[in-house]
Amino acid sequence: MKMNRRNAFALGATSLSIPLLVALPTPAAAKTYGPTDGKEIFPGVRLVELGTRDSHIKGYKKIAMEDVVYQPKGSSPLGDVMADDMVCTVTEGELQVTAGDMQFTAKEGDVWSCGKGSTKEAATNNGTAVAVMRVINLKAE
Repeated sequence: MKMNRRNAFALGATSLSIPLLVALPTPAAAKTYGPTDGKEIFPGVRLVELGTRDSHIKGYKKIAMEDVVYQPKGSSPLGDVMADDMVCTVTEGELQVTAGDMQFTAKEGDVWSCGKGSTKEAATNNGTAVAVMRVINLKAE
């Protein structure tokens, strides 16, 4: 190839773009919890509080977010009805969930809701990897 000004410019532009391709950002991975993070609420199940803020949704004073971390075979039994309206999702792993009259397998990305005073919930991690249920509590008080 004969080197002229046009070829030199093309070669220079190509060499400048290579570092850009190598330095492209990668998406951040979800936080992985250790077996002692948070507070144990049942054997093999820990609660990690993530944050609370004032709500701008009518009827709710606060919004709180927390992760419930289930070790393999960890389980939370069917308890009292929910104290708050809430939205739940699985951010990691898979859980067998009972929420009111529904029973289902919640996989990563699945979402469901529970109503204050009307829903009882239980969950079990039957898998071999940690499962995380993210809970967003809509607090009226």
